[in-house]
Formats: sequence, C-alpha cells, structure tokens
Amino acid sequence: MKLFDPLPRKKGTSLAEFSHYWMTHHAELVKEFRRITRYVQSVRLEHKPRALGPPLGETWCDGCAETWHADVSSVDEMAGDPLFPELMDDETRFIDRAHPRYLLKTEERLLDEHEFDPRIRGVKVLLFVRRSPSATRREFTTAWTDDAGATSSRRLGATRHVVCSAVGQVESMSAEDGYDGVRELWWPSMPALGEGLAREPRAAAALLRPDTIDVARSFALVARERVIVP
Repeated sequence: MKLFDPLPRKKGTSLAEFSHYWMTHHAELVKEFRRITRYVQSVRLEHKPRALGPPLGETWCDGCAETWHADVSSVDEMAGDPLFPELMDDETRFIDRAHPRYLLKTEERLLDEHEFDPRIRGVKVLLFVRRSPSATRREFTTAWTDDAGATSSRRLGATRHVVCSAVGQVESMSAEDGYDGVRELWWPSMPALGEGLAREPRAAAALLRPDTIDVARSFALVARERVIVP
C-alpha cells in the first residue's frame, strides 16, 4: 500500500530552504521509521508547462512524500510508534501545518515503463485528482486505471507511468476532503515534457479522464524525484 502526503512549505520559507531541510535532516529521521518500507520525495520545480495549468486547479503543495507500507493498518498504527512525535515536531520547522492535510492511501498499478532508466529519473508529474460528483467510485476507478492511459502517455513521450487509486480515507478526513487518485508520469527532461504536451494535446487531455474527473478541483505537481529508502 502506498501513501501520498502533499506538503506545503512553511510561510516565510523559500522553496530552496524547504527542499534542503526536507531532503537532509527530515529524510534522516524518516530512515529510522521502520514501519516505512520505501520512501520517495517528489520536490516541486519552480516552473511547469502551461498545459498543466488551468483548467486544472492551483498547485498548492511544494512537494509530496510517498511512502510504502505493508498494509492499510500499518498506516493507521503509525501514530503509536515511539518515533512519531519527533517526526511531527520536526515537520513544524519546514511544513505549513495549518494547511489541511490531504493524506491519500492508495493501491498502485504500473501501466508502462518502456524506456525508463532509474539512474536518470528526469522530471516527474503527479496528477492529484478528485472524481466528478456525477461519477461513482467504481466508475472513477475503472476509468482511471484502464490500459488506455498507457497509450496516451507513450504518445506524450513519458518513459514511465504509474496509476494509483484510493483505498480508503485517512481517519478524521471526510470523503469530500480527499483526493481519489494520483497519476505519476516520468520524462527524461523538462524540455521533453513540454514538447510532448505541445505535440499531443489530445493525449494529455485524455489522461485526465474528464468524463469522471472534477478537473478544477484537481492539480498537477511537476517535480524532481529523490529516493530516500529504496
């Protein structure tokens, strides 16, 4: 099971300061947290292609922590770990804790990685989406995870494509608060990403599945990926 935790930086903190602290001091603390089997940081880049702006909503986070766990119950039990209070205290040094926390528990499915080189992780796009009020959870999940997405991402030049759908809300969050899925796509570079979006606008639109997605309440995070716990 995979947990997404989008993080907005603390007010008065630059993106560079936020990224440095998160990737150094905080990352070392997380390494000691044995309940996490894998940990990846996706750190926001300053700019993103125009195609990933409106009608998508504003990108309100500055990075996303992605952690893997044995099962859903292991996430719910994290608060009982002796290290948990230290982790939460450290977050106050670089994260805006006043902002709503949109934790998302998911199951992930690899759709494609035909040309992905893990040594050159390039640029990563995470599409955080909320389903349309007119779509049921089943209709959304079926459309979000189907194999057609792999064809669209290849046309865009993406080298890897992972799709994740929610498996339950985090305790204390209502269904209206959270996101319903995340699509993760990798490109060799920012120019490659921009060229793919400009060349194939229909393929880019198809990846959002506008028939089941509330596009205005969804957003794109363009990031550099750093693997902390392999």
